[in-house]
Amino acid sequence: MASDASHMLEAALEQMDDIIAGSKAVAELSNGLYDLGSPVSVGPLQILQLAEELRLALELQAGDEERHSLRSQLPCSTAHTLLHWLDRGALSQVNHQSSSNNETYQERLARLEGDKESLVLQVSVLTDQVEAQGEKIRDLESSLEEHHHKLISTEEMLQQELFSRTSLETQKLELMDEVSYLKLKLVGMEEEHNHIDEEDKHHKAEVLFQAGRSASRAVGSSSDPASVMLLCYCICFNDNGLF
Repeated sequence: MASDASHMLEAALEQMDDIIAGSKAVAELSNGLYDLGSPVSVGPLQILQLAEELRLALELQAGDEERHSLRSQLPCSTAHTLLHWLDRGALSQVNHQSSSNNETYQERLARLEGDKESLVLQVSVLTDQVEAQGEKIRDLESSLEEHHHKLISTEEMLQQELFSRTSLETQKLELMDEVSYLKLKLVGMEEEHNHIDEEDKHHKAEVLFQAGRSASRAVGSSSDPASVMLLCYCICFNDNGLF
């Protein structure tokens, strides 16, 4: 956008230069027409003959439009000379008109020069503004790129955090499964241990029962109380000291 504006201003300046150059050329041409030609040695009879031929040629023109066209093509210097020759009073009016035309060109040329300087100043100001805007755009692009990198880094950290949380959740579930398995195993072991204790108690009760019966028989058949007591003691501490 800035480049397009610069090109448009450059084109306007070039067009202004062309207009100024054309105006200068017109002014120089007009001044040159006033001084056109050099004195020619012509006799009075030839002058009269040429004037008569001019009159006849003008009379042969069909209408005022063609005469006006010819009059517009007539150099100013020629018109000045003819008017001065025919009527000196009209010469001052022709000179005033020519001077006014010349001043009009000079004024237009001065105005165009002023417009050119104004455009040059505008180009300079716009160029500075374009450079400032370009610098701001570069700063914004740099800031945008920095924020983009930060965003990418934040997204990577977030992905790592999600992965870590997922891994921890998986480990938690695995540990919970293992704890449940260990609890079940512990319950089984406790039940097995209780079953073993019950069998052991049952076995001990059976041993005591058998020992009691043996003691009863011994008491009934023995006449020595000391032997009976010793037998009972041995039965009680049999089987690795149950009681």
